[in-house]
Amino acid sequence: MKEYWKKIYDTRYFWSHLAIMDLKSRFRRSKLGLLWSVCQPFLLTIVMAVVFSTVFHQPLGDYLLYILSGMVVWDLITASVISGGGCFLSSEQYARQFKHPMTIYSLKFAVFTVITFFIELIALVIWVLVYVPENLTIAVWTVPLTGMILFLISWELTTMAGYANTKYRDYPQIMGLVMQTVWYLSPVFFKEEMFTSNPILETLFRFNPLTHILNLIRNPFYVGWFQRDWITYLLSVRLYFLQY
Repeated sequence: MKEYWKKIYDTRYFWSHLAIMDLKSRFRRSKLGLLWSVCQPFLLTIVMAVVFSTVFHQPLGDYLLYILSGMVVWDLITASVISGGGCFLSSEQYARQFKHPMTIYSLKFAVFTVITFFIELIALVIWVLVYVPENLTIAVWTVPLTGMILFLISWELTTMAGYANTKYRDYPQIMGLVMQTVWYLSPVFFKEEMFTSNPILETLFRFNPLTHILNLIRNPFYVGWFQRDWITYLLSVRLYFLQY
């Protein structure tokens, strides 16, 4: 296992270069470039917040912050689960030429995904600064640790998705439907009190891992406190699985 990790480290310039190439190709010939990663979730959140704050009778500014804090994490999860499924197939030519560990191809996609996540996070930081500036200090302090945990989660999900897609070519279509279902069963834009009206929905809410993953960002940015127990738990679990 130590030798395997050493090979990953030795190829760091290779997979980091691939990640940078993916980032450049995504915004090639775009007028706004990386700004799209800030504008897209923010503009989409505004539309959703206006609609759902009216339907659920929620304050617009508060609900916008709630949705945006969920959207930035949701984008990372869905990118890892769905788009990440192509990490091995898209790197087939490199895998045939070089005898590098296969997980570097899921690693480079996880790096690309987390970089995009941090760019999207700028929109959330701006809105926190405008709406609840008192939360900004603790939010910024938690970003490095939270980012590391989300990176480990992304790498793990991308690796599993890549192997699944290699064996089952219908994986992207199936997971697209699955994640659309999970979207409505997770507190991305639904608040906790919307789940407590039904015992089954409340149980799904409590045991849904996405609830706690979303809280890694939502608690410091939206609520203004640091959820130490879940961070410790998630970090230990992810590090354990990444050993194998």
